[in-house]
Parts: sequence; C-alpha cells; structure tokens
Amino acid sequence: MANSNNFFTDKNAIRTVDLFRVIYLIIAVFAFIITEAGRNIYRPFIYENGINDYGIADSIGNSGGIIVQIFFMLAILNSPRKKVLNVIGFITIGYMIYEILQPYLPRGVFDWKDIYGTLIGGIIAFLILLLVKKIVKNKVIYEF
Repeated sequence: MANSNNFFTDKNAIRTVDLFRVIYLIIAVFAFIITEAGRNIYRPFIYENGINDYGIADSIGNSGGIIVQIFFMLAILNSPRKKVLNVIGFITIGYMIYEILQPYLPRGVFDWKDIYGTLIGGIIAFLILLLVKKIVKNKVIYEF
C-alpha cells in the first residue's frame, strides 16, 4: 500500500513538487489573467461596437475558465501522465453538466455557446498539456 492510488492522482505524485507542477500553476495564473482581460476588456468592446465574433465574447468565461480550472487542479493534484485525462475529462464534463442544469438553478440561464466554449476550452487545455509534455523534460524539485 506504499503507492495508494485514486482516480486523479497517487500518493507519490501528490507529495512531489516537480517542474510540471510549477508550469501548470503558471499556466493557470496566465489563463486567469487572459480570461479576465477577455471578460472585462474584449467582451465590452465587442458588445459596444456590435461586432459579430461568433459568440467568443459570450463564452470567454467558460472557455478560459475551464483552462484555469484544469491547470489549477493539475497543479494541486500533480496527476501522473495516465491520470491527466481523468482530470481534464472530469472537469470539462462537470462544467457541461452544470451548464445543462442552469435552468433548474436560481437565476441560472442555459446557453449553448457556454457548452461549446467549455468543450473548446477543454480541448485547448489538452493541446497545451500535450505541448508542455513534448517540450519540457520533467524534473523533481522537492519531495515531502
């Protein structure tokens, strides 16, 4: 039982600070900044000027927010390579279910653009993850 496993991580991974974990946190912070800039600068500009951006301004919170959530959870859990897809899938599907349940929640509004934005954001997060795994050679920084 030295390597106790669960669906998202394992005992050894969660107790290790490695280069991937640091990069995941940096990506989460960067994605948060970009998402908030999109919501507070890009979206008002698009709305005020009546520009048709095919719903990007409407769903920027979902598409960017899912990237933030995925990389933040990867930074917290430090999921091993075989379990990263579990994290990405769980968070993406969870967001989509939440969006579908919106009409039944107080002040909730269902929007197909948010579903698409969430799915596209999940795919973008997966592609960023593949790029990081391809470019960066992992290195253990600290184990506790």
